Amino acid sequence: MKFLFLIPEYPPHFGGGIATFYRDILPEIVNQGCQVDVLVGSAFTSTLPSYKSGGVNVDFLSQDLVQFYRDQFNYYQPFPEIQKHLAAAWAMWQQTNRGKGYDLVEVTDWGLLFVPWIVNQDSSPPILVRLHGSIGQIDYYDPKLDSLMQGHLIRLLEAALFSIAEELSSSSITNVRYWQNITNRSVSYTLPPLPCTSSMQSTNLSTNGLVVGRIQYWKGVSVLCEALKQMGNQSPIIDWIGRDTAYGNSQTSMSDYLSLRYPDIWGKRIKPIGTFSPDKTCQFQANAKFIIVPSIWDVFNFTCIEGMSHGKVVLCSDNAGASELITNGVNGLTFQGNNSNSLVEALNTVISWNDRQLEDVGRNARETVTKLLDCSLVAKQYIKFYQNLIERKKRYIKPNQWLIDAVSPREKLEQPLSFLDNFPLKDLYRYTTDRFIK
Repeated sequence: MKFLFLIPEYPPHFGGGIATFYRDILPEIVNQGCQVDVLVGSAFTSTLPSYKSGGVNVDFLSQDLVQFYRDQFNYYQPFPEIQKHLAAAWAMWQQTNRGKGYDLVEVTDWGLLFVPWIVNQDSSPPILVRLHGSIGQIDYYDPKLDSLMQGHLIRLLEAALFSIAEELSSSSITNVRYWQNITNRSVSYTLPPLPCTSSMQSTNLSTNGLVVGRIQYWKGVSVLCEALKQMGNQSPIIDWIGRDTAYGNSQTSMSDYLSLRYPDIWGKRIKPIGTFSPDKTCQFQANAKFIIVPSIWDVFNFTCIEGMSHGKVVLCSDNAGASELITNGVNGLTFQGNNSNSLVEALNTVISWNDRQLEDVGRNARETVTKLLDCSLVAKQYIKFYQNLIERKKRYIKPNQWLIDAVSPREKLEQPLSFLDNFPLKDLYRYTTDRFIK
């Protein structure tokens, strides 16, 4: 069988869980006799040279094609991110010739990459949308005050389009239920592959805990700060690996906000130590005393199963999908997401355990993920799932014309900012003057 994957990132040019997911599963699908082609692209990627790795053919989105479609979506100029995302999505659709010649196309939910495939399902091979965490979801859990309207619009488009998609699938039961509730339709559940990290050996063991993730509101950094503040001098030292992000009005970084809000915690009890290569990050995970996943929301969170694969005790928020693999106190610890009191209880528990208890729980954690998430086993399950989609009668619900018009390219508008004519000139002048002064 011949599969096409449309994704926003892929190694070695990546920085998130989507690339981790496909890095580990796609070469194994190739090993089991399938052809796998990948087109990497999004509103924020660059055109890079094509390459082949692990039998996977990797190509990149043409930026010339993206620019062509950006002009055709200039009616979204008031919402520049939507304009860029839609341009990239339609450029990928054209660059891959609408999936012609493939048995199945898999596309991610992030970046609206699914849009042209859903509104053109009648002229393409079977389409699977993999739900890793959409931009609408991310914005919902970490809203930016200067783009609230854009966030609402994106979520309306996502909900409408996913409700008529041929097939949706997610690696988290929680996320499956989330989208079933919004779209009033079925969503498939498929476990992810275990990242290839378990061979890393522990050296120079640390006495600190560790978080790996962006310094970002929905990653639970504020919850962790609150928990350590409650614990006072009894709190452990936590290393945090990950890049900084914007907070609130996009004019403030999350790290700066935390320094002001928690001056005795951020930089002292929680130490942001930067970003590192995947191999060096794995070494930090292997050396950590324990690992924390404090997310107030996460579709899955691969750092949880990475930590478990190293035989570490992972304290995982029950708002992160990976917590579904943890039996509390047996192969890890769970706590109530967005609840600092519950996190304090989990931290006190792991601190109270002796080395033998840490080793026993860590061993159980490793056995759990090794058994359930073995890459070869997961790849076989995915291929069987793909084959069933290909062989069944194609499920196609024609989108209504309103929805098609809302996400389709059109003739370039000569005056895309003419909507500003509806605003009082004095308000525009005042805003422009203030912005100029800033």
